[in-house]
Amino acid sequence: MRSTFKVLFYVKKGSEKPNGNLPLMCRLTVDGEIKQFSCKMDVPLRLWDVKNNRASGKSVEAQRINLAVDKIRVEVNRRYQELMQTDGYVTAAKLKDAYLGIGVKQETLLKLFELHNAEFAKKVGHSRAQGTFRCYQTVCSHIREFLPHTYKREDIPLKELNLTFINDFEYFLRTEKKCRTNTVWGYMIVLKHIVSIARNDGRLPFNPFLQGTSTRPKASIEATLPKRRYRRSWTHR
Repeated sequence: MRSTFKVLFYVKKGSEKPNGNLPLMCRLTVDGEIKQFSCKMDVPLRLWDVKNNRASGKSVEAQRINLAVDKIRVEVNRRYQELMQTDGYVTAAKLKDAYLGIGVKQETLLKLFELHNAEFAKKVGHSRAQGTFRCYQTVCSHIREFLPHTYKREDIPLKELNLTFINDFEYFLRTEKKCRTNTVWGYMIVLKHIVSIARNDGRLPFNPFLQGTSTRPKASIEATLPKRRYRRSWTHR
């Protein structure tokens, strides 16, 4: 059952700053439960339009305030949709915590990859092959290089993965790492396996590979390592 959900912005009267500005607050209402939090910015009372939940006018200051309000509204709505998708229900308290990042562990791709490789290493020589382990290490290393090269960051949250990221990584492998088609395929299968781990344990509520559907039957990672020619299961660059 879908919740009733509302986002409201208001200025906190009685808390004037020395310059006369008032703190801007955000109020979340979900099924009658109300929670609020500070937007970490102050607003001149003369600019605030109570009816429209926005700063009035077209001044530079009004535009700055409205841009911040819009960004918060979009992010709150995104968090609401994520909670509905993963948990099936939302409370005002959960939504507030999700927006503020309270009690939310930020799962990232490289952290998951490194944890997987550490566990896989313990099985090498027993139930896992050394060659497969080296492949995982190589792909992890390539992603560690790819992220700052293409996205100017050291890691990426799992929930930010999408088909654009998949295609960008494939392009990086082909152009920067000079990988052949067979090698690229094997590396992408490895990435797809890491993504499936996050999918299966609930850390990733969607499949970033979903838009590219392969006609080839599923295979284990080790089965993909021999040098054969495969069809790609994601879109062309």
